[in-house]
Amino acid sequence: MDGFGRILDKVTDLRGLCKKHTGDDEIRPISVAVPKGLLDELYFRKTVSWLYVLLNETGPFFRFSAKLLRSDQQVSERFKNFKFFVECARTVHAHNLSKDSPSDTRRQRNHDIWLIENGGEPVDWVKCCKSLIVEAEAVLQDILSRFCAICEIEFDRVELWREYADDKRTHWEAHEFDPIIEKAASDLKIEQLNCVLFRNEGKRLEQWRKYAAMFDSRTAAETALERVVREELARIFGMPQI
Repeated sequence: MDGFGRILDKVTDLRGLCKKHTGDDEIRPISVAVPKGLLDELYFRKTVSWLYVLLNETGPFFRFSAKLLRSDQQVSERFKNFKFFVECARTVHAHNLSKDSPSDTRRQRNHDIWLIENGGEPVDWVKCCKSLIVEAEAVLQDILSRFCAICEIEFDRVELWREYADDKRTHWEAHEFDPIIEKAASDLKIEQLNCVLFRNEGKRLEQWRKYAAMFDSRTAAETALERVVREELARIFGMPQI
């Protein structure tokens, strides 16, 4: 089995752990294609895209995991550095960066330094692919080990999953509303809507988070927010023509 297969195994183990204690896999399925074939630049880019989705678009599990790792500074820094690199690489690969933006410059620099440190000059993509996979596997194992260690003690295990349930129910990152907006826009046949601009206008995020906190589960909150967003889009842009 190749290195990426080991990453998939770690994710499967994490889902199994969540299933055992919450009754749900928690880490949502990933629609982005799993990288296959030669360890070249395309493989590297596909790996970055897949890992970005895993860490940022599969629900609140990895956000909560980041909090949990803070008790070990070395492990916490490894997670933060890895996640930041994945986000930088994804931005460099997919966006038009501005030289006048300090944030863009920082992301480009972080990406370039990582490539040189792990792949040399000129870049050896095989080495880069292997390094990225090793880092990903290590980070996922850190998370798995931390959860398993806490779950060994009954009181700590109960408190851990209670905290997770509370965090999952009440804490919403801005981007977590985007799939809800996209679905509502699709249902209403509103094309090419910039979901980020829509959610960031006025006090929408603040209000939606207040609505979400009114429910006892994230699933119920998501269902209710789908109705809220759909009605708001229809009010602003109108219902589709029959």
